[in-house]
Amino acid sequence: MSSEQHPQRTGVLRRIVRVITGVELGIGGFSVLMILVLVFYQALQRYLPFESIAWTGELARFGLLWATFAAMGVLVTTHGHIALELVDSLRNPMTVRIIQIFSLLVVAAAGIGLSIAAWELVETQGMVKSPVLRVPMSWVYIPVLIGTVSTAIRALFAAADIAKNGPIVADIDEDEPEVVGL
Repeated sequence: MSSEQHPQRTGVLRRIVRVITGVELGIGGFSVLMILVLVFYQALQRYLPFESIAWTGELARFGLLWATFAAMGVLVTTHGHIALELVDSLRNPMTVRIIQIFSLLVVAAAGIGLSIAAWELVETQGMVKSPVLRVPMSWVYIPVLIGTVSTAIRALFAAADIAKNGPIVADIDEDEPEVVGL
């Protein structure tokens, strides 16, 4: 995306978002690395002569949960989430703006709903312990809560940004015919 299509956004808010993005990517990256190591160890321990360690599978499942939800908000900010780019290539910028704002508001509403559910899990699952590690399940759901809150906030800010600065338009080659229908 060229700088002509996307106004440069700077300031304190951008720096805060950059730090939060780094933290979320750090959690996601650590979780993926943890999954990799634990799953390889699980495969290896089938061939080792000593008893296997039961908690590796449980921790790998938790890591998958954490990596998924930690990356949700980042995907909204970096436009890496699922999107219909066909709509973004419409020639009417106002239509693209309305559709992008609407889609981000839907993402924000889903993030708020998931945040409420995650908060309820954090609040109510403190007495329940994970089967092998015996950690409170409320601890397991804290990264989920952080990811869903981040998604909702980022989607709301992105919608406000598009409302203020215009849509994020796709590159359209003038030589290519416009797709009308399939």
